[in-house]
Amino acid sequence: MGDTEQRRSIEFKKCLNEIGKKLTDEQLESLKFLCSDFIGRKRQEEITRPLQLFQALEERDKLRFDNTGFLKEILRTEKREDLVKDIETFEAHLQHLCTDSNPTQTSGRLTARGGPQRQTSVPQDARWRELFDIVENNLGRNWRQLARKLQLSETDIECISEDYSRRLREQGRQALLLWSDRNEDARYTDLVTALRRCQLNDIGDQLERKIASWNNQ
Repeated sequence: MGDTEQRRSIEFKKCLNEIGKKLTDEQLESLKFLCSDFIGRKRQEEITRPLQLFQALEERDKLRFDNTGFLKEILRTEKREDLVKDIETFEAHLQHLCTDSNPTQTSGRLTARGGPQRQTSVPQDARWRELFDIVENNLGRNWRQLARKLQLSETDIECISEDYSRRLREQGRQALLLWSDRNEDARYTDLVTALRRCQLNDIGDQLERKIASWNNQ
């Protein structure tokens, strides 16, 4: 994470901390219920404070300083427009924060490093989504093996398994998203290498063909 993004993330955590202080226990329980499609029952039972809920949403790619839509939606459901306004105030502040940000930074969470970037019609984040789609569609029960090669912990794996039980494709997706959140400087080849270490060469071949097609554009 670059200095600019890190500062924005810290400012966002301060905002979330203030929001958490203003939520009642009853409202927290309601918010947890509204998140039940993403957070499994076992994990919900462990959540006793708003900040724990926010952390769980971040882990599931539902909350970030530049992705607040879901949080604002569930806060509105609880009639907490005052907290929605707090977030909107933060977002307005964010536009003026860190004026030294790099204008060449891509919009995706992950960028393909290792060489000059060519301007293309496909955003980098869209390319990562294409790769993730290929992996998710072919991974099946091998998602645990891949998760370990991507350096996810056994606790991470068990949480994903519990939260998305009987949803095999979603388990693989969540593992990839968690890896992406923690490795914003990752390269396309990092994912291919992890797949090959799992002997998932067919999927690795599909990714390499897709990457090659982009290079030929």
